[in-house]
Amino acid sequence: MSEDQFTKLFKYIEEFRSEVNEKFEQTASQESLDRLTNTIDSFVKRLDDSEIEQVSRDEQFKRLLNWARQVSKKTGIPLRDL
Repeated sequence: MSEDQFTKLFKYIEEFRSEVNEKFEQTASQESLDRLTNTIDSFVKRLDDSEIEQVSRDEQFKRLLNWARQVSKKTGIPLRDL
């Protein structure tokens, strides 16, 4: 193998190595993005669950307040701040 052929082969291998390294870096970046996306999805789900619980609790409180007003009327005992 002549020196010129060796130099060409060396350059080719270096370029190939650079391409492979670049692909590995992109893959690692994609994995990081996937982890980040999953984390965000998890937080959004927790927020959705929390909002659903809050709406349910608010409706339950409204029913309880309505019941307390009815009891107040029927018993003649006034309840303040209702």
